[in-house]
Amino acid sequence: MRALRPLVVLVVAVVVVLGGVHLLQEATEYHGGAGAEAQTTVLFKIKDNDFGHGDAFAATALWQTCIATIGWTGEDEPAPAGGRTFRAVLRPSLPDDTRRRLRGCLEDLVVNHVKGNVVSMHSGAA
Repeated sequence: MRALRPLVVLVVAVVVVLGGVHLLQEATEYHGGAGAEAQTTVLFKIKDNDFGHGDAFAATALWQTCIATIGWTGEDEPAPAGGRTFRAVLRPSLPDDTRRRLRGCLEDLVVNHVKGNVVSMHSGAA
């Protein structure tokens, strides 16, 4: 019986470690997919460092690149919302983890000297 005790402890330790790794993987894994709401509306500003091709083109380049990183196909181009701010809509809405990824892309990625800043992002009815 004493000889089995270390084996049982080892088996329990392995099960606990594997269970912990699985839970961590589930917590950090990108699940993608569509959200429950009708649409997600994103309001973002752009800034550039001598891009020279116009704000609309800059916003579209950044937007299309970022929605591609979340596995979404672009439906509409971002529309000007005043100043260097643009409004874009995704249908159906994005789930929470995908919204966080999109926000991160828009704020961290630099495309052709163009960087974005998310003003607001919300999901709701059309």
